[in-house]
Amino acid sequence: MLRKLLWSALYGATGAAATVVSRRVASRIWRTLTGEEPPTKK
Repeated sequence: MLRKLLWSALYGATGAAATVVSRRVASRIWRTLTGEEPPTKK
């Protein structure tokens, strides 16, 4: 039971970190290619 909980926590944290990193990289690429700020949700 404890291993399953630890696995879920590790998996969730890794997924969240990957999302943050990918958004930052995509924003940087967008700024480089267009010279503008990336579109945001309103």
